[in-house]
Amino acid sequence: MNDSEAPKCYIDLMKRCLDSNPDHRPNAIEIHKLIESFYNSYTSYIKGKSFTIEIKKQFKEAEDYRKKHLSNYKKIKQHPQAIYTSRLFEPITPKYIESECIKCAII
Repeated sequence: MNDSEAPKCYIDLMKRCLDSNPDHRPNAIEIHKLIESFYNSYTSYIKGKSFTIEIKKQFKEAEDYRKKHLSNYKKIKQHPQAIYTSRLFEPITPKYIESECIKCAII
């Protein structure tokens, strides 16, 4: 994952969480405080705070990248010979045949 795919602050936090030395990993309270500070920096503006400006910039760049590359994720093609049909699941459906829900099915 690179800086354009996700905000650098998240990538840095992820790397710290995956550190091979458990003593260097943040605890749950620290993670919560960091994510809360990212959120607060992104949703509000404190004049003169370079941290806030940098966090907003990182999130904006990651969002722009996501939107630009979104079409790549939607291009999942089905095999041309694939056939998809729905079928009743026999062990369960007999007890529901007399169900009120089945009787009011949309046809």
